[in-house]
Amino acid sequence: MYYYTLELVFITFEISNKMKYTYIDSYSTEDMHEQSKKWFSELSFIKDEQHFLINLIHSFAIKPIDKKEFSKTEAFRKDIEENQKILNPILKQVQKHMNQLEIMIDDVNQLEMEKAYRKSHKKLFQKVNQYLLEYRTIKERGFAKLSFILKSTKQKKALGNPDYQVRTVKNEKINS
Repeated sequence: MYYYTLELVFITFEISNKMKYTYIDSYSTEDMHEQSKKWFSELSFIKDEQHFLINLIHSFAIKPIDKKEFSKTEAFRKDIEENQKILNPILKQVQKHMNQLEIMIDDVNQLEMEKAYRKSHKKLFQKVNQYLLEYRTIKERGFAKLSFILKSTKQKKALGNPDYQVRTVKNEKINS
């Protein structure tokens, strides 16, 4: 195992390439705010990425592929769409959490509210990072399926322009 420190979060890389996040209870208010902004940014990017991936899958669906390959692309599309349903509520929770940060930075001493905010931050940390791990797994499996389809298709067509044919050029000896 290799251990790396990243913004007070320990990320463990195991031999099986699985990632595990560990929460540190001593986050400062600034650290929690930065972490929340990072979550929001990453989740927003994933939302855009999911739209791109669905469009990519649709482009595979219009190419001439067999039923088995089509079912693989369809399974990947369904996985992404199910994952989208999970993403939107988490994104809203992160946004709400960021808006509630004022509890921590105002000069009013509200120990119970601050304790509740820290507790919700910890729960959100676990939820976001679990989501990120699941999304990466879906994406890895999906890309493996799509790359298999690309490798297995016998037609040599370039992606993007279905009329463009890729030809194999024979090596000819050039007399010098």
